[in-house]
Formats: sequence, C-alpha cells, structure tokens
Amino acid sequence: MQETSTVGSVINNRNRDCLSCRIVSGFGIIGSGLYVWHHSKKFQKNIGKTIMYSIGSALLLLGTARVLDLPPFRNQFNHG
Repeated sequence: MQETSTVGSVINNRNRDCLSCRIVSGFGIIGSGLYVWHHSKKFQKNIGKTIMYSIGSALLLLGTARVLDLPPFRNQFNHG
C-alpha cells in the first residue's frame, strides 16, 4: 500500500509546466488546429465551413497560449 501512495504522489507532483512539455503539447494543439482548418475546405455549405474554421482557429489560439504560457494555462499546475 505504501508503494501505491508514493507512486501517486510522484505522479501528482511532477513538473508539467517545463518548456519541453509546453512545446510538445502546444504544437500538438496547433497541429490539430491546422488539420481542422485545412480540411474545412471540403465542406460545401457555408455554415459547416464557418463552424470548422472557428474550431480550427480556437485550437490554434489555445496552442499558442500553451506554448507562450498565457492564460488559461498560466499557474494551472501549481500545487501550493
């Protein structure tokens, strides 16, 4: 039982806000946004294109915010 609580505390207290973590996750979200944005051109109706452009743009903005450590990601992983 001791080992499980030790592993849980190590996992919960790890540093998830390092530069490499922000770069990997941020560019992953940016890539997802570019993928959605690019494939929105296949929709025939304007409402479908608009919705997909909006989703793609939101993902691009969230990825950029993650890489630059802007809100809503700033101070998200502080435990103290």
